[in-house]
Amino acid sequence: MADLATTLRSKLTRRLVAPLTFLTFLNSIDRVNVSFAALQMNRELGLSPEQYGFGVGLFFVGYLTCSFPHTALLQRIGARRWIFAAVLLWGSIATALSLIQNAGQLYVLRMLLGAAESGFAPGIVFIMSQWLPQRFRASSIAGSMLAIPISIIFGAPLSGWLLTLDTGLPWSGWRFMFLVEGLVTVAAAFVTPLLFVDEPSAAPWLAPDEKRWLASELEQERANGRVEGGASIRALLRIGPLWAAAAVWFSLMSGTYGIIYWLPQVIKQLSGLSDLTVSVLSATPWVGLGAGMLITAWHSDLTQERRWHVALSALLAAAGLLGAALFGQRWPALVCLTAGAFGLGGAQGAFWPLPTSLLDRRVAAAGLTLITVLGSAGGLIMPPLIGLVRARTGSFGVSAAGLAVLLCGGAAMVTWLRVPAASSAAGLAQGVPGSAAGE
Repeated sequence: MADLATTLRSKLTRRLVAPLTFLTFLNSIDRVNVSFAALQMNRELGLSPEQYGFGVGLFFVGYLTCSFPHTALLQRIGARRWIFAAVLLWGSIATALSLIQNAGQLYVLRMLLGAAESGFAPGIVFIMSQWLPQRFRASSIAGSMLAIPISIIFGAPLSGWLLTLDTGLPWSGWRFMFLVEGLVTVAAAFVTPLLFVDEPSAAPWLAPDEKRWLASELEQERANGRVEGGASIRALLRIGPLWAAAAVWFSLMSGTYGIIYWLPQVIKQLSGLSDLTVSVLSATPWVGLGAGMLITAWHSDLTQERRWHVALSALLAAAGLLGAALFGQRWPALVCLTAGAFGLGGAQGAFWPLPTSLLDRRVAAAGLTLITVLGSAGGLIMPPLIGLVRARTGSFGVSAAGLAVLLCGGAAMVTWLRVPAASSAAGLAQGVPGSAAGE
């Protein structure tokens, strides 16, 4: 039986988790490549820092309003058709960004892109819950979350190369970048029907004994109450630690989105280097974020301690941002940003076992969704606010200091989450990616 479980896990990783992780990679690139386009786009279209920040933030208006409809549609039409439709829709909108001529068109398409992408992260969690037993789920979701920093590590140099590529076309580099990266996603959409099926019983690559074992395992988990049921909104709102967890996640996502959408322009201001070099250097902090996520999650699982791993990582992120603010337009600021990103990744890697341990199973699903939605509000608020502050001060230092204070507040708020020290490592499996390192 152990051999069967090992073989099945390997198959599920190759045939389900790996394709979903690759789509997460594309999802992240199409979401954040506007930060690289801004190196040329803002100047060509005459966008002010406020207009750019507002356009970035509108993504999250669409994201926040359409997450639940996406999930309902997934349950109605099945995973195979939903994945095709979602990927094709966001890929088409991402491609259309290459045609914008003014701020208004940027606003509309960014909001539509958010609406199109909004269901993908929770959709992945739902699909994995239908296919993966709890014993497989933790590492699988952690792996899919890593696709986000990896997409920036590799996507930043790729985007920079496309920005500066001499195509011979009468188009700016940023338009060509949007076109190519969007069309790759559109092409991937037409491959998805060949890769996915709606449920394990329909998978031609699973042997009959594997299907029976998987069905038995998932059914036993449901019978034991490991798949959470619904809960009333009134009962949910009375859970104080849930709001503390949401506040912590909001602070972490605010710091992450603040760095994602402004980092290339920060480095450009620091260095004055070419757009390609700036894009390559922009990947550096995300190496730190990915390393922080892996190392802190590993050590947190090893020690079965969560709160201090989150709190100390958040404080490291705050210190990194404060250091960047103090150094201003000098190279040590990039080192500080990399250290801050390491802290952000570490805090995210250790966070999700906390709420999954403190919430009763009857309210866990709704509670985790609420935490994710409120965390995404950091993306709605912070990029426009940073744009406004930069327009008034001409510097990113004030914004970095403000984010550092917010992260310190998140670190303090972790003390509200008094859960057993031996929270299960499988708790991460129930977490909802939607983070920048998880959206």
